[in-house]
Amino acid sequence: MNRHVQPEDSDLYALGALDGEEKQALEAHLRLCADCAREVEAALQRVALLGLAAPAQAPPPRVKEELLRRVRAESRKPEAESRKSGFGLAWLTPAFGVAAIVFAALAAVLWTRDVRNLRRIHELEGQLAEVQTRSLEIARASQQTNKLLEMPGTQRVSLMPQPGMPMGHGGVLYNAKTGMVACTGWLPAAPKGKSYQLWLVPMEGKPMPLSVWGDEWTAPMTLHVTPGMEAKAFAITEEPQGGMPSPTGPKVLVGAGE
Repeated sequence: MNRHVQPEDSDLYALGALDGEEKQALEAHLRLCADCAREVEAALQRVALLGLAAPAQAPPPRVKEELLRRVRAESRKPEAESRKSGFGLAWLTPAFGVAAIVFAALAAVLWTRDVRNLRRIHELEGQLAEVQTRSLEIARASQQTNKLLEMPGTQRVSLMPQPGMPMGHGGVLYNAKTGMVACTGWLPAAPKGKSYQLWLVPMEGKPMPLSVWGDEWTAPMTLHVTPGMEAKAFAITEEPQGGMPSPTGPKVLVGAGE
């Protein structure tokens, strides 16, 4: 066991609920880690205190009379026979109380572990769903890219980094007849409070915003614009977070159409 002992493992060990390889690995780690050894020692002390937590009970007077009667009767029997008598089991009443407290504590520890495991399972399920969604997006983008490459009249535009801006690269496929756009490349995450924005610069008129993002750019994008618009260039600029209706910030990547 290279990792440090978890709090629930300390309590399970103190309650005697660990066995086999799990117990051996924990004990081997304790011999090498003073911090974890102190944690387990504290857990052992907590479990010991549970025995003192059993509430004291004042027995009724008749119990005392019955007890004295049995003591007198037991004193007349051989010692071995005395050990078999009901009086020899009198210790079980408080012991059952202590056992109930110990098992309640064990149940609480196991419940805590189950809750943590369940939370972790939900986190992993969320991550898996996100990965699956992203994979489908990439697959669709790949299909669109292949389709664009086969279309006559598709422009191929390389996006080149501009002086003084973060390192990056990109490429655009654009078919004016269908209005289909496929863009792929890489850029580091945008600065705090900023976003990247992709623009189509037409032969006439103002640049058209296509997409806005702030995280690291690694996955391909597919977009659609009004068919028939000829593109003079494509550009990615750095804008205020959320993007702008027209370019205001510095150019990050720029590429002219063919």
